[in-house]
Amino acid sequence: MSNRTRQVLFFVILVGVPIGAWVFVFHPRNQAISAARVDVDLKRARLEELREVEAINADLEATLGTLQSALRQLRARIPDAAGVEDVLRRIAEIARQNHLVIRSFRREKTVSASHYTELPLETVIEGSFAGIHRFLFDLERMPRITRILDMRIERPRRSGRSDPDPGEDLIRAEMVITIYADPDKEDDR
Repeated sequence: MSNRTRQVLFFVILVGVPIGAWVFVFHPRNQAISAARVDVDLKRARLEELREVEAINADLEATLGTLQSALRQLRARIPDAAGVEDVLRRIAEIARQNHLVIRSFRREKTVSASHYTELPLETVIEGSFAGIHRFLFDLERMPRITRILDMRIERPRRSGRSDPDPGEDLIRAEMVITIYADPDKEDDR
């Protein structure tokens, strides 16, 4: 082999080894690395989406807990069927405390809804304006949910009967007091 042929062969080998390494080793490895980077980027994006969903889920769980707590507090204000009698006694007691006379305390037709029952009471009370005002204020402050509908206030006609304080100007208030009851509470016990 001549010196010139050796030099060309050496040059071909010198140039061929890096080119062969590029073609057979580095290029396939670079493609695998690029594919792995794309896969890692996709997984990172999905992980970020999952973190956002997890944050939303945590917020929803906190909101659900708050709503359940509020519902428990609201349901605590709605008595069961047995508790309605206690509410009626408490209304009568409030009237006595405010020096009012209950002329009529009559239940009307019960109205059932999906999660509660309305028990309307047609009520007629007589007494001073200040007493009726305090009665309504105390009724509002009761821990149970009540609602007053169709309230009419008028001066009663004197009929010669004995009233608590005949010298005081009396007022007659006719109203429908609605008490709410929870029919499901009895089943929960």
